[in-house]
Amino acid sequence: MIYDMEFIGNTIKSARKRTGITQTKLAELSGVSRATINALENMKAKDISVNTISAILGAIELYIKQKKTSESTLRVSQPKFNFPYVWSNQSPSDELLIKKVLERTIFDDVITLCLHYGVNKVTEVLYASNLKHDALLMVSLKRMIKNIQKGISRD
Repeated sequence: MIYDMEFIGNTIKSARKRTGITQTKLAELSGVSRATINALENMKAKDISVNTISAILGAIELYIKQKKTSESTLRVSQPKFNFPYVWSNQSPSDELLIKKVLERTIFDDVITLCLHYGVNKVTEVLYASNLKHDALLMVSLKRMIKNIQKGISRD
């Protein structure tokens, strides 16, 4: 299987930076060397396995969960997205925000959703929304979420 290493590297780099995790900390959490993470983020990596990518994404998810637990008194109301989904001062409900992000189908933002809310919550909102009436969109989103879930699971 051929992967777009530039896309994967950029996705990991942006997810890592959004969470505030360093390459060294990510290497420690994932069991992948910092040099490999650096090479991946700078498109200099060759022959990176799916397991390595999964370990890195899983470590980012673990870091987010640990950070939420340690900062339980401070609740981050919304994750940071590439597209401004909320323009007003009021925060929408989690379900409405998830639906708005899914409607746009921006892969980086769907990854952010899945890392922030969890794949199960995102899937639940997808099936409960009126998006299910758009067959092409549903197929695209299901595939996207399935691939994200594979990436963040540590089977």
